[in-house]
Amino acid sequence: MATGRQLHIDVPLTNMTVAAFNSGMDQFIAQKVFPVVPVDKQSNKYYTLTADAFLRQHDTRRSPKSVANKVEFSVSSDSYFANEYALGHDIPLQDLANADTALTVRQNGTTLVQLGLLRDLEIRVANKITSGTNLGSYVSLSGAAGAWKNFANSDPIGDITSGHAFIRNGTGLMANTLILDYDTLTIARRHPALLDMYKYTSGGELTDAQLMQVFKVQQILSGNGVKSVAIEGQTSSITNIWPNCAVLARIENAVSLQTATFGLGMRWTPEGFPAPFTVGRQAFTGPGTANVETLEGGYWQDEKIVAKALSYGILNTLG
Repeated sequence: MATGRQLHIDVPLTNMTVAAFNSGMDQFIAQKVFPVVPVDKQSNKYYTLTADAFLRQHDTRRSPKSVANKVEFSVSSDSYFANEYALGHDIPLQDLANADTALTVRQNGTTLVQLGLLRDLEIRVANKITSGTNLGSYVSLSGAAGAWKNFANSDPIGDITSGHAFIRNGTGLMANTLILDYDTLTIARRHPALLDMYKYTSGGELTDAQLMQVFKVQQILSGNGVKSVAIEGQTSSITNIWPNCAVLARIENAVSLQTATFGLGMRWTPEGFPAPFTVGRQAFTGPGTANVETLEGGYWQDEKIVAKALSYGILNTLG
């Protein structure tokens, strides 16, 4: 006679799946660092105005019976090419037929594709703007006594002030954004030099609003994303996408005829194709097919640094 566990055959629960990882799309900041601008062609050129003529003091004196002194400006151009990025996920049709909730299977596949696309974009942007050669100027605190985790000898306010001065002296504009990796932001929140400015109004950690006030920016973007660097099938090895950094930049979300922003995401969507990151599905059945339902999503884009002078990097902030 069957008793205890012999009376029950284990099957997966239909109302719960363990997903012990961050599946939120809000962990990524790449599209805030490089605001998206729709483009009509996969490749093209755009104009860049040279700053010198607009910032120079011109001789405005005019003698009687003479024409006004003429001023000129220079225009250069650059180009972009929107590469295609795509991912797909196959679901065996028999799995869909046997699944208690086919919707869940498709939802997990859709999330997998979208996270993969967004994570890849995040990594490309993080790598690009934490390379000193891509910035207007930068300093590296690697091995230096001034690394921010060295509370006694570091000066985060002085470092950021130097960055503001560089951008303003070269362009006449002020940076409005500070990009920090998660670990650097954590250190900055409890750095004694910063806490001292709010010692009567704050606890042991500063808020984003207080940090923005100290660093004189309008927004702080925190690079919280992580990635697994393990070979597929091996034990997961998780590391931060964003290296230790503090990048000052001027970023304009609204692109206009004359845009003063550090970088842009030149995004092309061919006519008849779905919106970027939209995941579509199609079944492939019959002889010669894999009998799968394919989920696929993608987009075309080029992440361009269009104004290096509007950026300044403090790299290896934690030494």
